[in-house]
Formats: sequence, structure tokens, C-alpha cells
Amino acid sequence: MTDRLEAMIRADVERLCTPGDRDLGTKRNRDATDYVIRRMREAGLDTESIAFEVPEWRYGRATVRVGDLELSAHPGPYSAAVEGEGQLIAIRTADEIGTVDAPGSVLLLCDEIAATQFTPRGYPFYNDADQAAILDALEAARPLAVLCATGTCAMTGAMSPFPLIEEVGFAAPSAYMTAEKGAELAVHAGETIAVSIDSDVSPSTSAQPVGRRAGTAEGRVIVSAHVDSKPGTPGAIDNAAGVAVLLAVAELLGEAELRHAVEFVPFNGEDHVLAPGELAWLAANEDLSDVKLVINIDAAGLLGAPSAYSLYGVDPATVAIAARLSADNPSVAEGPQWPASDHMIFAMRGIPAIAVTSTDFAAASRRYSHTPADIPAILDYDVLAGTARFVADLITEV
Repeated sequence: MTDRLEAMIRADVERLCTPGDRDLGTKRNRDATDYVIRRMREAGLDTESIAFEVPEWRYGRATVRVGDLELSAHPGPYSAAVEGEGQLIAIRTADEIGTVDAPGSVLLLCDEIAATQFTPRGYPFYNDADQAAILDALEAARPLAVLCATGTCAMTGAMSPFPLIEEVGFAAPSAYMTAEKGAELAVHAGETIAVSIDSDVSPSTSAQPVGRRAGTAEGRVIVSAHVDSKPGTPGAIDNAAGVAVLLAVAELLGEAELRHAVEFVPFNGEDHVLAPGELAWLAANEDLSDVKLVINIDAAGLLGAPSAYSLYGVDPATVAIAARLSADNPSVAEGPQWPASDHMIFAMRGIPAIAVTSTDFAAASRRYSHTPADIPAILDYDVLAGTARFVADLITEV
């Protein structure tokens, strides 16, 4: 059974990671959700697919030219296209934005103001008033484009540079580049520079898959993992591995008689600024009073690192069960709380939740997350199989 389980998880991971990313709105994302629906049916689950609208982002190159200097950049996520010239204004702190009164200029955000990614305005689960005020002020300045010089930050994993502005509908075209390129460009503040950004946003659709197995009593346990990925990354540990574990749990439970119904939810939006899959599922599940426990798997299976589970509002009996099961399972150990990913949707509502990730989550985030390096070869399939057994055993005992 162990070899078969590992082989099944490996096949699911490789299928989800081929041919590339699973960014929402793309055919690749729709193919991935179709595949997950089919696999859940093969595991004997009743399935549903909740369709929703979402913008698709298509992009090419971005360049900046001033004098003999030409620098490449990355189009900002969901940016509009632009081709034009404007005076370069360098902005290093939030206080400086209010002094900008030059419509048609090119704003370069660097140093302190570009240290951490801005939370998109209207993000459904939390907001940052100070960052929203910065975004408002940037739009009010009516620039030709906003260029962002960045390094790394905790919010964006291993991406370097990272997109400082990631917001659907932001009024100004944007692009981002390394801090080093930003320093080169800042020397030309006050000069006229040329900006070209090839980027387009168009209406599209995606879907939220759901699989269900009936129980003998009222209430349900939810097993979740997110199926989407950031653009440009195969998304193996983030989070094809989690979805493969979810599917393996469905197989392991088989025809077992379960007290509570189990709902398998591969959320389609954890890495998207609009979280559309999460919102579509919540809209269809306004009453969550019957949810007894949520188990969310995200970024588990890094080579050389057992999985780590953490607890959020869980009752003492379930805490004891998890501790006993992990003591007998070398693939899983208790770890610190992790206030991110889809389990927080429930934990913030007071619903008991368990998050399953890697004990060396910091390394996974720092080295691989949101980058082309997040490939199936970084995964430990023995650990993933053991993680699936831990989750299945936990559900059976709870």
C-alpha cells in the first residue's frame, strides 16, 4: 500500500505541475480543476464544480530606457499596457507621495516604501489602511506608470524581485525590477524616460471543485488544499503536493463508515489577489455551524523535512488524538502556529482547524515558493504518503 500510495501522489503532483502554472483564468487552471474533479470521482466522492468569473492576466516584456541605459523589468500583475515617456520621480517613503503633482510622470518606488508588498484594496480577508492610502495616493498622482524596485519579502515567498503592486483594477500601469536596477535608474530622476509594458487583462472563468463523502451523523469535516499557483511557477510544494495528499486521503478513507461527512475542498484562489474560489465556496456555504473540524494542507513534503501540524481552537480530545497519531508516524510532528493559508478562513471564524505544512516551512518559502524552482523534484513522496495517512487516521478517529 505504501508504494502504491507514493506512486499515486507522485502521479498527481506531476500531472498538476504539467505543463506549467495554474494561475486563475487560464486554460491550465481549468485543466487542473477538471483533473481534480475526475480524480475525486475515481475515489468515490460525490462532486460539484462551482463556476466563477475571474480576470485572466496575459503578459510579455517590460523595458525602461533613459539615454544609453535600457533596463528590463517584469510587468506588474494585472497591469494595463503602456508605451510612452515621462519625467522620472523617485519616491522612497510614503510621506513623499503627497508631494507628487506631475500627471504623466513615471514614479519609481524604491528603498523603504518598496520593502513589503502592498495588500490589495478589497482583499476579502484582511486589509491594511496605511497601504490602501498609499495606493490611493499613487492613483491620485495620475502617473504614466509606476515602477517598483524590490528584493524579497515574507508575503511573496522566494520571489526576487517581487511585485509590489498586485491588484486587479489598479489605475496606473506598473512594472517591477530588482533593487539594483532601481538604484541605477534612480540616478536619472528628473530626466525623461521611456517605459514599455506589455500586459493585458481580460474576462475569463475558473471553477471551485468540491468532493463529498457522506457520514452517519450530522456535521462535517473539511479537508482543504489550494489547487491554484502563482504565474510562472509549477507550484509543486505550493501546492500540488497538498492537493495530491487531499486526493490520497480520499482514497485511504475508501468505503470506511464515517461519523461525520467529509468534504474535500481544493480551494482555487489561495494564491490569487481576489481569492475567488474561497469566496465562491463561502457563498455556497453561508452556514458553517455544522463544521466540526478543518484540516488544511499547504507546502507539505519538502525533502528532508517531516510535515508539521498546528492547532487552532481544537478541543483537548482532538489535540490528544493528533499527538498520539504523530508519535506513531515519523512523517509528521507538531509545529508552531502558521497564521496564513486557507485554514485561517475558518480559524478567524472560531471554527476548529489544523494546518499541515513542512517543519522547514521557512526553507520552502525562502528557496522555492512562487518561483520556477518549485518543481516536483524538491518533494519527499514518502513524507507525503505518511502525511496522507496521518490526516486519514485523524478523520477516522475524530
